[in-house]
Amino acid sequence: MKIVGHIEIHNRSLSSLNIPGKGRSQWSSLAIGKQPGTEAELFIVHQSAQNKLGTKYKVKKNIEQIFTRFVNEGKATIRFKYPPHDICIKCDSLQLKPFLQTLKLGLEETVPTKTLKLSNITCTSKVPPIPKTKLVVLSKAAYPALEGFPRTLQILKINYAEQKRFDTKILRLQKLKVLDLSHNDLTSLPEELGTLSLDCLCLSHNKFGETPAQDPRWNWISGFRLAKSLEVLDLSHNELKLLPKQISKLKKLVILKIERNQLSQLPPGLGNLSNLRSLVCGHNRLCYLPGSIKRLHLDSIDLASNSFESVINMRNANNLGVPSLVECAARKVIN
Repeated sequence: MKIVGHIEIHNRSLSSLNIPGKGRSQWSSLAIGKQPGTEAELFIVHQSAQNKLGTKYKVKKNIEQIFTRFVNEGKATIRFKYPPHDICIKCDSLQLKPFLQTLKLGLEETVPTKTLKLSNITCTSKVPPIPKTKLVVLSKAAYPALEGFPRTLQILKINYAEQKRFDTKILRLQKLKVLDLSHNDLTSLPEELGTLSLDCLCLSHNKFGETPAQDPRWNWISGFRLAKSLEVLDLSHNELKLLPKQISKLKKLVILKIERNQLSQLPPGLGNLSNLRSLVCGHNRLCYLPGSIKRLHLDSIDLASNSFESVINMRNANNLGVPSLVECAARKVIN
């Protein structure tokens, strides 16, 4: 069995001599198996672009310890007795877990010999290239309509591509963390977007204002994964008149950018965003803020170029009568 990832070799004997024994992490491969003709010897072979022949490590009675505390994050360390090396692995957890399980079964001698043959590990073997994790598209002509997107992408930026409809191929990118679709012509997003565990979503300079706040096409915001992961949401420059109430479902949101829209009010549920630290809503038509905003622990708030002055002037009017609850809450927040 073979895995590919960032492998680092740490020589413990050098550390004991006060010589740095920690090597550089390299994109390389790690294979476990038995060489043809040697039924008893189980090896782990480390290959890299610089070491195509590979370094072999005997497994039987030679592994001191296997550290698997962070295996769910794709990290593990195999400590050998001789040579006194630590193999530090960082790769996809979906690769790592079966690899460690195969190693365990190999040590217990419960895996068929055919499964553990190392015949494919030769001097001509090539380490697969580092998977692409970032893609930037800055024009319609550069859009990968035929090629699609690498499944390994973590950052995807599609700007100035004249996109009017969301490309559903993006939904296949389960490792995606940052999605930037700013400077396009989008009016809505599919509900399935809520299945991605995004950290950052940039949608500025689009046309989402054409979709009413009550429209179900905003349901992607409350998707079971997105609502638990999203930390940055940028909806600026979209001609929004109202924010969808689903915004209040984004419990991990830290930064909300909604400047340069046509917002006359903010949803009362905004105060439920307990992790919000930065609120940017300048250049709108806001006359007051919801009372719930007092519950927020903001580090910064931008309210420039709104219509709060009209509310303040009303306080000096002679014939106001009994103020509404909304106005009372607004006065309290402003004061």
